[in-house]
This record gives sequence, C-alpha cells and structure tokens, in this order.
Amino acid sequence: MLAVEGLNSFYGQAHILHGVGFAVGSGEVAVLLGRNGAGKSTTMKSLIGLVRPASGSVRFGNREVARMEPFRRAQLGLGYVPEERRIFAELTVMENLDVGRQPARDGLRPWTPERLFTLFPNLGAMRRRPGGRMSGGEQQMLTIARTLMGNPRFLLLDEPSEGLSPLIVEQMAAAIHALRQEGLSILLAEQNLHFAAEVATQAVILESGRVAWTGSMAALRADAGTHGRYLAV
Repeated sequence: MLAVEGLNSFYGQAHILHGVGFAVGSGEVAVLLGRNGAGKSTTMKSLIGLVRPASGSVRFGNREVARMEPFRRAQLGLGYVPEERRIFAELTVMENLDVGRQPARDGLRPWTPERLFTLFPNLGAMRRRPGGRMSGGEQQMLTIARTLMGNPRFLLLDEPSEGLSPLIVEQMAAAIHALRQEGLSILLAEQNLHFAAEVATQAVILESGRVAWTGSMAALRADAGTHGRYLAV
C-alpha cells in the first residue's frame, strides 16, 4: 500500500532524513518509533508533501507521489492527522466534519457523521460545540474524524496519544483497532511504546534520521537490547 525508498529530506541546509525506507502493507498498522528529534514527524510530513523530499521514492498504491502536492495525495486517498491537530476552533464539530468531506471511494464504505459518532461517542454528544471549547483528547478525536470524512485508504497519524489522559489513550487504541477492521492501512508516529504495542503489528525505529531497526512488534517487544539502545530516555 505504501513503499518508501531512499528518502532524503532537509529543513533549509539541515539534512534531517538520510535514505529512509520501509513499506506498509494493505490493512496493516505500522509505527514509527524513536526519541525526540529522530525524524518521525519529518517522515510523516514528507509522505504527505508538507516537506518536499530532495530525493527518494514514495509509492502509494501504484502511484509515485513524492513530487505531488499535498492536496493531490489527499485526493488519491492518503489521509494525514498532524501532531498539532489544527481543528477549526470557531467551527462546531459538525462544521469541522463537513470541511473534511470528500466523495466516496470505490471498494470502501463511506464515512458519515453517524458512523464517526459510533467510533467516537464523545463527539456525538457535542455536535454543536465549537472545536475551541473541547478538551485536547476530544480535539484529537475530532481531527481524526475530520480526516476520515475524506474517506482515505491510508491514514497517517502523527503522535496520536501525545498529551492525552490514560482513558482517552485507551479509547484511541480501540478506535485504531476498529479502523483496521474496516480495512484501513495506518502508519503512526509514536514515542509511547506501550500504546504502539497495543495497536501496531509492525515497527520502524528511526535514529538521527536513519532507519535503525525494522520488524514485527512482537519481535521488538521481546528485544530488550533494542529498547535500551534506541528508545530509552
């Protein structure tokens, strides 16, 4: 579903990603792990096009998208939930969802507000509440729901558990499991190894902008040495 090869990305003169490569299969949940500054968010932004890679390949389905504008990637079915959430604070929950609406895609059951309120019951109880009057966890749910209104085939989630209460983190994990059951492919960037282990089947560890380790989440959980080398604070 998503294949990345030799990705090199810069911020100005600073070389951030160094030949990053990995693949995510159809219906799979994979996670990018690493310490602060490892390159996780830059990888996400390079995949959606907010950072233009200097070189490398990003294949989404059967299309090369590395040189496409972000809106073109979204039209193809690549959905992105940024770390900063970026909800429209003055718009209500329903209005935020309307902003994200795109046509249905062949082979996918389209998302509607009612289906999303089943996935995120908290949102169903505050349909007319402005986004700026919601908690951080509720805003995170709204951001994901708004992205799903675009009926993506593949979802990029940047730090979905950051700053959330344990209860909301549990709800977020349940939502990701439900999305996988819908057949959605997901790549998330995370620092919370416990949360990542709950939802992901595959892991990619980044260290200083390079891929340091790839494998199954089960293998990573059993490898204490890798935890200490790349993930310990």
